[in-house]
Amino acid sequence: MKRISYAGGSILTGDDVAQALLDYVTEHSRGDASVAVNIRVQESDGTTRTHTLVLGPATELDVADVAEETLAGELELFPLPVFPAGRVLAVEEPSAEREAEAEMHAEEFNRAVEEIDQGASHESYEQ
Repeated sequence: MKRISYAGGSILTGDDVAQALLDYVTEHSRGDASVAVNIRVQESDGTTRTHTLVLGPATELDVADVAEETLAGELELFPLPVFPAGRVLAVEEPSAEREAEAEMHAEEFNRAVEEIDQGASHESYEQ
């Protein structure tokens, strides 16, 4: 089990939940939006309840072991949270024509950069 210190308090939850939170916060630390995530935690009286954490770009978590071994049935007691999907709302599949056009622009760009590089190195020899 893990104790997560967060926003001035702490919660006790399963190893996998703590790792999932760390992974999510690390992966989404560059965004500008906050999300609410429900996780199961163990209360001081031994019962479990759902808590809602708000995770954002400035979220800082301190995770510490409180048990040497993972408890049997821990994943059942503390199921993995469901994280909101990323901010990508739709992705357009490029047509073959658009792919060919993008490739052509990339080749033109690469040639231009190469010409600039060659011109810059040529000028340095002239000076």
